[in-house]
Amino acid sequence: MKGTGMDTRGRQMLELLAEGASARIVARKLGYSEGTTRVYLHNLYKAIGVRNKTEAVIWYLNRTRNQEARPAAPLPAPARTQPANAIDGLAGLSLGDMALNEDLYTALGIMGSFLGPYGHVWEAALRLKGESIDERIVARRAQSRLLWRALVKGDFAYAKLLHDEGIGERLLRDSPSDAWLLACLLVLGGYSSASERLTAPLMLKRKGATGITAREASLLRVLGEALEGRDAGIAALRDSAADGTRNPIVKQVAMAALFHLHRVRRDMDAARAAAKAMWAEAESARQQLEAMGVRPIAREQAAARGAKAPREAANTRERATVAR
Repeated sequence: MKGTGMDTRGRQMLELLAEGASARIVARKLGYSEGTTRVYLHNLYKAIGVRNKTEAVIWYLNRTRNQEARPAAPLPAPARTQPANAIDGLAGLSLGDMALNEDLYTALGIMGSFLGPYGHVWEAALRLKGESIDERIVARRAQSRLLWRALVKGDFAYAKLLHDEGIGERLLRDSPSDAWLLACLLVLGGYSSASERLTAPLMLKRKGATGITAREASLLRVLGEALEGRDAGIAALRDSAADGTRNPIVKQVAMAALFHLHRVRRDMDAARAAAKAMWAEAESARQQLEAMGVRPIAREQAAARGAKAPREAANTRERATVAR
């Protein structure tokens, strides 16, 4: 964000706020006290000419979109000696290997933005309908994306922090789908007591209240069984991850859960396969966007990677096979 005089700390704070973080979480992430963080935020709002967090998030998202709309500088072409299973120029390192060595979020990179709640497909569909994205939706989207990011990264401690702050109770009332995603994180993190306190009210059908779907409730139960090592639970989780007819978010949460489960069980081949399947799912979403007339990745970047060589095309087919 050139021209604003903003330092690295300001950019980090805006990024976290745009993801739905509270002042307390910003403080914890950046290593400041809450009091100091609130002072920094006050000065930041003044510097960019906004009055509060919501206006700051909208300001940041508008600036980010404007920058993303500019032509990207061409990326260097990959070396000719790059192995067929290399990803983004990291010779010899497959997508699955990167997910295991780093984390799934890092391995997916920009492709991860095509997955999860309120992703690019959702935004494109909304705009095609001529509907605007108001401040309330912006805030909810940021909140959902932060939860999704924590799931893909395997940051289950973040879910426990939210629960301890009482965020789960607010989500139960305002956004059951986000409460469900938070509950999934707590289950996968092994926070059984916290997950039970959140899951119990989610499962209740209250008259006149908006709750979670039957598929979301089913996945919550399946996650608990799979984490306990029950064969039926693991099989059901695989079915949810492979079922393309169901809610795509439920499917993608199941896919991410499978990766983490296999990693914990030290079944590295299965974890690699789960990571590749998520990449294939993201590629499918990217193709869907192009069919809607949206090009989510700049032409310059695509050209820099070069036309698909036979081995690259084979990799694409392999991902599609895994997805099926």
